[in-house]
Amino acid sequence: MYQPLLKSLFFTLSFFALGILNAQLSTPFWSENFTNGVPTNWTISDASGQNILWTWCPNPALGNDDPGCSSIFEDALNGQVPFNSTTATTGSMLLDSDEPGNLNKNHIAQLTTSTINCAGKNEVYITFQTHIGVYSLAAEANAVLRVSTDGTNWTNYTVFPGLTTTIRWSENPETPIIDISATAANQANVLIQWQWTGNWEYMWNLDDIEIYDQNPTPRNDLAISAFFYPPSSFATPVSQIASDSFQFEVNLSNNGLNPQTNLVVTAFVKEDGGSSFYSQAINIPVLEAGVKDTSIVFPMLYAPELNTGLYTVGYTLSADSTDQRPVDNAREDNFVVSNDQFAKEDGPEQGYRPSAGGDWAVANTYRMNGGNFELYKATQAEFAFSTDANEIAPGEVEAAIYLFKVNDDVAEDFSDFDGSSILSSSTEWLGVASYEAPDSLGNYELQQIDIADLNTGLPGVVLQPGSRYILAIEYANNSALVYHAFNDDIFYYQPSTFIFNSDWNTGGFGGDVNALLRMNISLVSTTDEQVLPDNTLSLFPNPVYETLQLGVQFEEPTDATITVADINGRVITFEDRTGLTNETLSYQLPQLASGTYLARIATAKGSLTRKFIVIK
Repeated sequence: MYQPLLKSLFFTLSFFALGILNAQLSTPFWSENFTNGVPTNWTISDASGQNILWTWCPNPALGNDDPGCSSIFEDALNGQVPFNSTTATTGSMLLDSDEPGNLNKNHIAQLTTSTINCAGKNEVYITFQTHIGVYSLAAEANAVLRVSTDGTNWTNYTVFPGLTTTIRWSENPETPIIDISATAANQANVLIQWQWTGNWEYMWNLDDIEIYDQNPTPRNDLAISAFFYPPSSFATPVSQIASDSFQFEVNLSNNGLNPQTNLVVTAFVKEDGGSSFYSQAINIPVLEAGVKDTSIVFPMLYAPELNTGLYTVGYTLSADSTDQRPVDNAREDNFVVSNDQFAKEDGPEQGYRPSAGGDWAVANTYRMNGGNFELYKATQAEFAFSTDANEIAPGEVEAAIYLFKVNDDVAEDFSDFDGSSILSSSTEWLGVASYEAPDSLGNYELQQIDIADLNTGLPGVVLQPGSRYILAIEYANNSALVYHAFNDDIFYYQPSTFIFNSDWNTGGFGGDVNALLRMNISLVSTTDEQVLPDNTLSLFPNPVYETLQLGVQFEEPTDATITVADINGRVITFEDRTGLTNETLSYQLPQLASGTYLARIATAKGSLTRKFIVIK
């Protein structure tokens, strides 16, 4: 559905060594860890006749410094580390598909063992540690394990189920357990072969092979196989986060051989690197062996009233039995409470465009808080893209930016959204900007452009509390060759990034492929149209060094919004308060630079603004 410009990363680093796991299991009757190089009588070949061959790598950390090893692909786009098998530093096997470049035809590289005696073995299981990166051809169908008893007739077994060119990278290491009994059981002359059909892929690493006469799957192996990312955006302005009610949900799997009892699944929120300040737990009496991806939904929502900063949301899993593979018993991800920016991602990782070609657009959805007394406006769009210099230079790109308000009657899941036109009948067109790239622009450099009101032409578009908005960027004509910047670190279960080609696709390129298309907001006004009595708000000290004290005075309990902002209306901190009368509120502001700032209080009857000075 989309066309990638650069090889990208789907990479999960596993810190759990297979050797630790096998200490609790039966002993393999055959093994190989390549400590002494390529084993005697093993065969290395390329059935395509192009001499693309498996090699012995003494240590993957050497990279191109050793002719048997490959590049590590540790660039910003791929983020790789060396092959992480248990005995990688003492040698492993490697097939480097990247180094030969684009071939005239696909390589068919083969690594074949000498014969292995499986006579008297009623069951035969093979496991090994491996890592692969693909670009042109999916690993699922093209990087396979083959088994033969005569060297002529081969049976194929899948090594990387589901690993397509969209996902690209396996775990590092991946540890498949493959039942080859149908071919190898009770056979005296078994050949095992790793075959890769590819063309200008990355590399395939192999190490620590073990063959068992019984299933080596752990008896106790629970996993959080997938988890729901509760925030609707990676970054949400502090003035809007309280409307983002978190729903917690996980998928659980029992990958072991035994039923598991008295499971406890806990969802938590914490400051990044700190302890949890919110959690809730669910107890599950039993999860039977073989159950995969059963969904667990937590009963309570969490409304996060948080200060600006980096936070972590995640899940943990435990049960009566000690898990023999606990690496997947905890899952977590970060989110940000920002001053003034909505974002679906934390930076560019790859560039995509629709494979169908033609004019196209990408958009992100954002929601405003419905519960405060201040109005905000969308002021600026921030985005990034890349190009193939053979098609169009980055400095030649032009684009149109649109801001749409989603109609209130559109379903939360956008199931009834009219996608037939870029100017959908399900939206109201409110804002616009025209972008021309600077001549010196490089790939993936962040770009900002001011948004103007479509009707008035004035800077900024007023955003209604509680409403949803779609921020879109359209590439037309020669600029349609652009690869917009995306990030696949977060999977959103709710609609997040949309793609328009001939019509709107509210699923985009997938729930984990999120556009770098951010929206900045600020206060609509820093002046007071309906002014509250002068004694409503006082502040001290003034100038401020680190701590701001606000004195609030109402004759009767009053709901109010307290906002601290810079002189341009960019929010520093924010909170909604209920039932205020005579109180002193304290705000720690050590991060502020010297300058003039605003403190505001807003109610249903009006607002009052005070200026204060920070001196450092």
